[in-house]
Amino acid sequence: MGAVGINFGAAASGAGFDVTTTVASIVANLQQVETPWNTQLTALKADDTALTTIGTDLSSLSTSLSALTDFEGVMTEKEGSSSDTNVLTLTSAGSTASAGTHTVVVSQLAQTASGYSDPIAANDIISGALTLRVGSGPATTIPAVSGSSDTLATYAAAINYADVGVTASVISDANGSRLSLVSKTSGASGALTVTEGGTTTTTTAATTTAADVAPTATVAASNTFAFPSASSQLSGTFSYAVGSASPATVNLGSTPLSLTAAASALNADSGFSSAGLNATVSGNKLIITGSSDSTGAATINTSASSLTTTTPAATYTGLTDVTTPASTLNINTGLTAQDALLTVDGISVDSSSNTVSTAIPGVTFQLLAKSSTPVQVEIVNDNTDVETAFSTFVSAYNKVLGDLTTQEGNDSSGNPEPLYGNPIIAQLQSALSMALTTGTASGSVSNLAQLGISVSNTGTLSLDNSTLDSILNSNYSDVVGFLQNSNSFGQSLATTLNGLGSSGPDGAITLALAADSTQETTLNDDVTAQNALIATQKANITSELNTANEVLQAIPQQLDEMNELYSAMTGYNENPS
Repeated sequence: MGAVGINFGAAASGAGFDVTTTVASIVANLQQVETPWNTQLTALKADDTALTTIGTDLSSLSTSLSALTDFEGVMTEKEGSSSDTNVLTLTSAGSTASAGTHTVVVSQLAQTASGYSDPIAANDIISGALTLRVGSGPATTIPAVSGSSDTLATYAAAINYADVGVTASVISDANGSRLSLVSKTSGASGALTVTEGGTTTTTTAATTTAADVAPTATVAASNTFAFPSASSQLSGTFSYAVGSASPATVNLGSTPLSLTAAASALNADSGFSSAGLNATVSGNKLIITGSSDSTGAATINTSASSLTTTTPAATYTGLTDVTTPASTLNINTGLTAQDALLTVDGISVDSSSNTVSTAIPGVTFQLLAKSSTPVQVEIVNDNTDVETAFSTFVSAYNKVLGDLTTQEGNDSSGNPEPLYGNPIIAQLQSALSMALTTGTASGSVSNLAQLGISVSNTGTLSLDNSTLDSILNSNYSDVVGFLQNSNSFGQSLATTLNGLGSSGPDGAITLALAADSTQETTLNDDVTAQNALIATQKANITSELNTANEVLQAIPQQLDEMNELYSAMTGYNENPS
């Protein structure tokens, strides 16, 4: 630490000195003790950056290796082919599939049961009911809204709403519109039985939430409740709220009311009508209508209602086209339910679907047609993905090696890299180099060169894909063992990498970063303590120098007072006029 002088000129001048500048010089002098600490901190942070980069690249290397050593990774991937894609196409070959060739003969395709009605005009009104049964399941009678508003489209919606295992739709062409019925279960177990007419039992269930329509400037708000039948009845508490208004209720009672009676009860309620609401019935629907409004003030919310729907038992005839009197609507058989029949390697297999996933373990294929000759299905190892994984591993290894080599030289300014001379570089280089030759052999595979991986004079790796492809074709299982067996090359290298990187608590990079962190903490504590000491000294020095400066600045005034006193005592006047 150097000395700091104070220059205040002649003592009697009264000029004093610059306290701020003087204190700043003293503080700068005191802070010189921190210079080596801050220099060490800068060097340690540069070490941390370099170590973190190496740790990240070691983690990438571990990830690339795990793709090869994972028991369910790339080495288990398969791909397949069919000798006749008009009969059979491969959908997937998973990790549980085994390489090999299989012979498949398809004698029958699976079919999903279906039926369809006679054609009628799309808007014709229908009445009656159908009873539907899928396989050995229960039979369910689904009625149309007799003579009211059910068309083929609304009846199809009613069937789908009933969720009885059948998908209903309307198919239209030049001949008219037909009701289409398709079983949701493919194969023989999904056989569809359709009976004209039927009897329903009394059912009681919570009323389904209404479908709402938001109001616009031209469209009125509405809530529509759909019921199983026009004869359905309603009981319970109806709740409504318009816009942001508080909810209000109408008690329909515990005795079920017809939909028409329920609508009348709502309209008779003064609060309901005062809110601008109106209830109407259309077939099996109760419709609550409000006002048109584009601001949302007329929105209708009935979600808080607590209603029960009761549908009385009834007996129905078959479907009839009411618009064309005495026109019975027959249901015709479309496809008959059947399983796919095939043999795989001489073993009989049946499948409810043409997508077959149980005949060859790990393989899924699609049946498209019966076969006139056997179809060959070949499952092979996915060499392309394996070779890509090896290439990724080689690149990741070379990236780590490049990181280490960089730290052995100088940066672009000619200064040594942060880890130059640090023993961890040699430790990592040695460990990686030795790991390339460790691990027990697997059958005919005992070293990386057999996999097409060679090591240069500088330690970097290169991959010959043709050599790798050749050994994958001839000794695939041995390559897998070389990577995945206990004490194999792959498992040994994985263990080595775990001991070098920053992912585990005992990795060399982790320990080096921890050691740096300990030093950084000590140095930062020293800097903090020194700064606190300097702050205290700065305050004391500033106070003392301010006092001294005041004394110096007061000297001229004190001299003047002494002269005045002398003049008074002697009569001497220093400044005669």
